[in-house]
Amino acid sequence: MRHVILWKSEVCRYSFSLLEGIVCISVGSLCIALLLQVSSIPAQVLIWLMHILWSLSAFFAARRAGLHGRRHGILTGFLCGLLLCILLLTGGVLLHETITERIFIRCLLIIPAGITGGIAGVNTRLRKPPY
Repeated sequence: MRHVILWKSEVCRYSFSLLEGIVCISVGSLCIALLLQVSSIPAQVLIWLMHILWSLSAFFAARRAGLHGRRHGILTGFLCGLLLCILLLTGGVLLHETITERIFIRCLLIIPAGITGGIAGVNTRLRKPPY
């Protein structure tokens, strides 16, 4: 009996990695919302917390894709970061928000974080194969 491994497919690998990034953003947003309930945070600090959260989610998504892809770390990280940027811009358009420089700054932070995560995932030493 042959096992079907979804991580070997590029479409599934990027989809699952993007899903991990979305989960990271969701959990982080809930933590930031709880932090807002407990204390009052200035708006500028909240903006930078969200920049960091989106960058970390791009890093972890690209790291997961690079870990399972095991080659082309820069391209893998760039694609994961680009997919998260598209998700961010699509969400902004669907919610009828104005596209400001904050979103472009966030996209400029997401792309290098994704590339770094892709490189880190490819270069991670494995004790056992991921499949």
